[in-house]
Amino acid sequence: MAGLGLSALFWLNWQTGQQPHSGYLFDMPTSQAEASYCIAVVERVREITHGRGAERLEAFIDEQLTFWRKRVEGQFSTGRSALARDSTARQVNEGAHLHLAIQDCGLRAVSFYGARFASMGG
Repeated sequence: MAGLGLSALFWLNWQTGQQPHSGYLFDMPTSQAEASYCIAVVERVREITHGRGAERLEAFIDEQLTFWRKRVEGQFSTGRSALARDSTARQVNEGAHLHLAIQDCGLRAVSFYGARFASMGG
């Protein structure tokens, strides 16, 4: 019986490895679509805060908007529709999704693209 479980685990692991991964955040197909998703995230957070959140958060939003807009190349709707799909999916808490997504976008900008955000300083 243990051999059957191990075989099934091996097969599932192999099957997962066969599926292509884009390498971009939120499994977006291109870097422009990734930028579009991140813009959609920070715009949605700005809608929620109305620009009256903590000073550091609002600065972080502004910096990310500026950063990602340079990379979107006209694909704004791609990210907006993907964010709408992800944040309204069953069993997804929009606030929690946005909280993690804005962090992921910021970290991606810094660690992968070399961005420097003053709001992230100490």
